[in-house]
Amino acid sequence: MTVERAAGIAVSITLGDALKEYLQTLKPEQRRTQEPFIRKYIEYAGEAQPLTAISGSRVESYAEAQIKQSDPNAPERVAALKAWFQFLRKRDYTPANFGVNVRAKRMAGRAGTGSTVRRDETPIEMTVDGLEALQREMKDLEEQHIILVKSVETARSDGDLRENAPYHAAREALAFNMTRRKQAGETLRRAVIVEKRAAEDRSAVGSLVSVTNLDEDRPYQYKLVSAREANATERKISVDSPVGKQLLGRRPGETVAVSTPRGEVKFRIDAVTHG
Repeated sequence: MTVERAAGIAVSITLGDALKEYLQTLKPEQRRTQEPFIRKYIEYAGEAQPLTAISGSRVESYAEAQIKQSDPNAPERVAALKAWFQFLRKRDYTPANFGVNVRAKRMAGRAGTGSTVRRDETPIEMTVDGLEALQREMKDLEEQHIILVKSVETARSDGDLRENAPYHAAREALAFNMTRRKQAGETLRRAVIVEKRAAEDRSAVGSLVSVTNLDEDRPYQYKLVSAREANATERKISVDSPVGKQLLGRRPGETVAVSTPRGEVKFRIDAVTHG
């Protein structure tokens, strides 16, 4: 393979071409264990991208986003990528060994103790609809993350970061995305689907409760959901809210009193529907 070079660095060979060359140097077992992890990086960076597009900051951003110490395959991911970047340097395809920028992101823990912070493992009850909506949001966040990382890198290359408004806006958007992904991931990890038992006449998370406001003599319908799913415009109320707490575990015919800033409001439970 003929490769144009500038100052000893490959300028026309693509990541995809380099991968094919690298795989030919591996033994079958090495190829089987390393190829999936390297291909994931190349899919992220772009198979048609030239090797000159690689930079230490981009490699570090990828590792930070994609490799966590909690991942049981983290050591294999790191080792495969380090070997890949070392190959590129030995072939003089890159100006430096970018493998030094690959490491698994550490979990938060107390300084000097070596132990991770204890997490609240209380299950989070969710309806099927709520869980599916959160899974869709998580997928969207992951897709946005890739775009935002590239936006930060593009903005960073535009000059003085102190006067670079697009860079700071991109960084802020990326930080928000990462925070939201962390929150959504934690909720998904602890989510427990509420089993709907149609034979029960008591309200539960996921139930649709029909009530009458006795002070106004007006009917209302509320769906009891977790705090994560609450949506006032859709009359989905959290079982942790004042009204939700009083409606949870009730049967038709019961009357409950709810304390509000305007005073006490009484509701009569007219019907409870599951599903």
